[in-house]
Amino acid sequence: MLVNSPTRLGTAVAALSLVAVGCSSKATETADSSSGTKTGPGVTADTITLGALTDLSGVFGAQGKIIVQGNQLYIDKINAAGGICDREIELVVKDHGTDVQKAVSLYAETEPEVLGYVQMLGSPITSALDTDITDARTLTVATAWSSTLLKNPDMIVMGNTYDVETVNGIDHLVREKDLKSGDVLGHIYFEGDYGNSALQGSTYAAEELGLKLEGIQVKATDTDLTAQVTTLKSRGAKAIVLSVGPRQTASVAGVAASLGYDVPLLANTPAFDPSLLSTSARSALEKNLSVMTSIAPFSSTDEGPREVAAALPEKFPDTQPNSFVNLGYASALVYAEVLDKACENRDLTREGVNTAFRQLKNVDTGGLTSALDFSATGRQPSRQTYVTKVDSSVPGGLALQGPATESETAEGYTSAG
Repeated sequence: MLVNSPTRLGTAVAALSLVAVGCSSKATETADSSSGTKTGPGVTADTITLGALTDLSGVFGAQGKIIVQGNQLYIDKINAAGGICDREIELVVKDHGTDVQKAVSLYAETEPEVLGYVQMLGSPITSALDTDITDARTLTVATAWSSTLLKNPDMIVMGNTYDVETVNGIDHLVREKDLKSGDVLGHIYFEGDYGNSALQGSTYAAEELGLKLEGIQVKATDTDLTAQVTTLKSRGAKAIVLSVGPRQTASVAGVAASLGYDVPLLANTPAFDPSLLSTSARSALEKNLSVMTSIAPFSSTDEGPREVAAALPEKFPDTQPNSFVNLGYASALVYAEVLDKACENRDLTREGVNTAFRQLKNVDTGGLTSALDFSATGRQPSRQTYVTKVDSSVPGGLALQGPATESETAEGYTSAG
């Protein structure tokens, strides 16, 4: 919830901390003699330290920076109200640049000194560290939505995974964009967990809705998608799903426009950034691109997004509005709910925090996301997806097309993982 719990008293200020930490693997559990609360790694008498392994310099650098800012905005709010369990929250931020080996090293560096991670950006990163996270019980917010994440009991998924998101989005194309049975549907997707998860969704939706799927896999380093768009045009694709990054989305929109190829484009959450509206692809994006996401757009008028919109310019006046700040804020909010529950249980060890996590059945984020149910491993926390339309006239560049919903097509779908 957005209302601070009774455990948050007094005032303090959070700090972004880029500190080097030790290399020990696990700390001994202790008990706070004053409260009887058990503690473990990342928890002292006055501080709870959380990590953020993010991309500040790579393919998702624009998103990573503002997600960190969203994390920090909510942590500042917590600390201004006295923290959690009479402890200030400290955030340790590391840049992996979407380099898997660098991320693995940074995890080894930070793991001994943090309780868990309020952000871990990128499907390649969460996939590489999946076993390490489980072994160390470092409860982690996955800033990714691969269906494989649902199997990890120590992973927080903020909404529905790419496959469900894609099924809901393709159902929207059929209902609202005149896509019909027998039509060819193109799907350009990244290799790896992100693209494969989205492909599971498009494959299911195509079968259910009578569409002919034409999938094309690309690498994150592929930024000119002229050949791929030309291929889909020649095969008669009536719409294109994009499970890629922002650079690839801009390329597809621009190439399609130059070819006179006027078809709807549908993007997963990571595939759009409002910085694209400063490129030559702006007109094509505004005309044809919809984005399906578990996170409410910056322009939403619900309580949570309005709170973020008010806080962002005060703390980060040079940051342009972006829906990913809502993701960062919501992620920290959810982690705070977990910590509040763990404090109530008097157990701030990693095991205790994970137990508290699975006790959360209806987390209200104030409209930053749909209500989230984390009570069972392997189950979608939410099956409702927002469909947004690119619109440069609204803050953040995305306008809501309606409330978050689960489509009839998605109701019969189960993630393969």
